[in-house]
Amino acid sequence: MTDTKAVSLGERWRRDATRGVDDKRLAAALELLPSIRKQMVRIRPGSMRAEMEGSMGSIHEVSLQVVMLPQKEWTTVVRVLRRSRSIVEALEQGRVPRAFDRLIARIVGEPLFPDPRRVTFGCSCDQQEKPCRHVLALNELFARRLDEKPWELLVLRGIDLHGLLAKVRQTGSDPDLPPLAFGAPEEPVLYPEAEGADLDAALGPTQVRWLLGDITPRSLDAVRRCLDDLLKTPLAP
Repeated sequence: MTDTKAVSLGERWRRDATRGVDDKRLAAALELLPSIRKQMVRIRPGSMRAEMEGSMGSIHEVSLQVVMLPQKEWTTVVRVLRRSRSIVEALEQGRVPRAFDRLIARIVGEPLFPDPRRVTFGCSCDQQEKPCRHVLALNELFARRLDEKPWELLVLRGIDLHGLLAKVRQTGSDPDLPPLAFGAPEEPVLYPEAEGADLDAALGPTQVRWLLGDITPRSLDAVRRCLDDLLKTPLAP
């Protein structure tokens, strides 16, 4: 049986950052963690920067750069979140559910969790190995921070969480959207927390309209006719 257990943001970051790195280099990077000057760690939209104490009083400046998410389609994200109570509750608690990652992927066209090719790095040291042990140490630090403060990934990707939630709460319910069917507490748009789901396909305009409940009368009539035909069909003995 395939293991479908969810993987934490920190473990996902660590896995991507250390792919192809041998155990010796990883061990050397872990030894450097105490040398990171915690007060100099800065996480901002698009980058994470830190300083590490080296030998003979030297200081290494280390950074990770991440492409920020495009700003298009965020109005749609807000409207969908107004109908996705469980995602909003998780975000309000500082958690980042995989469902939110997949929602962003399908509406914005790029997942919240960055592809490794979208993450670059820099270090002021002169080591030939790339990534150097300082960069690996900074990646490990960020992986550990994500397990404690997963919302920092949103900061890195340029998302103002407080601003996003404020817009979601702005009107309570969207007057332009029809009520949820059958009194459901939220739109059934959530995706499983387990691994392995496809994140590549963005939603088309028609799919987005269905997601928001913007369904034409013609479509509703077709659904009603199907339901009527189903009810008229005799059950098999």
